[in-house]
Amino acid sequence: KTAAARRFLCAEGELEWIRVGLVAAIRKGLLESDEEESLFSGDDNDHGNEIIIRVLPWMRFLEYTTPNGSLGPHTDALIRCKETDIWSTHTLLVFCSDCEVGGETTLLPEDAKTTRLRKKKVKKANDAAAQIRLAMARININTPYDGQQNNADDGSSNEMNTKLAKLDRLQTTLQTIEENITTMNKEAAKPCFPVKPKCGRILFFPHECPHEGRPTVSVPKIFLRAELILKRK
Repeated sequence: KTAAARRFLCAEGELEWIRVGLVAAIRKGLLESDEEESLFSGDDNDHGNEIIIRVLPWMRFLEYTTPNGSLGPHTDALIRCKETDIWSTHTLLVFCSDCEVGGETTLLPEDAKTTRLRKKKVKKANDAAAQIRLAMARININTPYDGQQNNADDGSSNEMNTKLAKLDRLQTTLQTIEENITTMNKEAAKPCFPVKPKCGRILFFPHECPHEGRPTVSVPKIFLRAELILKRK
């Protein structure tokens, strides 16, 4: 793993135009893609007039100059805006170079901790299912009994009914466990969303969205990272 070189930038004063330009690009992109309604729930359709879009001034350029530069799955911290005292909501990336191969910023369906917990739950459920199948196999039913055998004595009938009832309970439990395993595996199969570095491309996503930086192949990979406030007034 190769760490990125960092260069810091404060987009205030003479550099305020950077923030102004980014806000304009974000607003234009939201309107053109009709994404506003999906990003912000509400009854009013103000087409961006009531949306706060603010880029925080402190930014940093990150640059990977050698292959295999990457950043593992993580989420980003919130930053308080000193100008408004409002916490940031989104991470903002502006790609400054093209990477033909590798270096994607990939949005993930779940974070690393959730993945570990889910795998543990799946393993525990599979172990429980195996134990139930073993218990079912140990129940010996030599002569099937349907409750209508006239010649069977009461003792053998009761024993058979007990075995059948136990098998039924085990089968119901096994079915529930298998359904839970299927559901958890479907969660794991949710697709990732890789974003290829392309000069001029802007990407923003909620801080709590798990993501990772895939290993670089084509270098350099250069992008500007900042925090963004994107919310209704």
